[in-house]
Amino acid sequence: MASSGIVKTNTVYDSYFWVKWELAGQDIAGNKSTISWSCGITPGHKFYSNAVKMSAVTINGSQVYAGGTYSNITDYKERTLASGTLDISHSSDGSKTFTVSAFSGKVWKEDSGGYLTATAAAQSFALPTIPRAT
Repeated sequence: MASSGIVKTNTVYDSYFWVKWELAGQDIAGNKSTISWSCGITPGHKFYSNAVKMSAVTINGSQVYAGGTYSNITDYKERTLASGTLDISHSSDGSKTFTVSAFSGKVWKEDSGGYLTATAAAQSFALPTIPRAT
């Protein structure tokens, strides 16, 4: 069981995209967990006008981020592009496994005159079981 996780794309042009999540709390009576999530890029180069694109992000079947295009990522620091929280209902026995669906990102490579695409496969995580009355 996990209380946090990260899914990363492969590295292209020394850069990669990621989705991170962390357990923010559990509602025992409501049989659900709340996670905090974020998505972004760790850049290996400077990117200017419309040079970074990230696809939509879906967690547990809910689209939490619609995707976007970004400019002026020039400081080489990890950049969060979006963040939020998501409630995830558990099964009647208190268990829950959820999936961060496959996603991708693109970075502009000047000398190639085009975008390079990085992808991440779907990955599943098991949340801590919520105790249920017997």
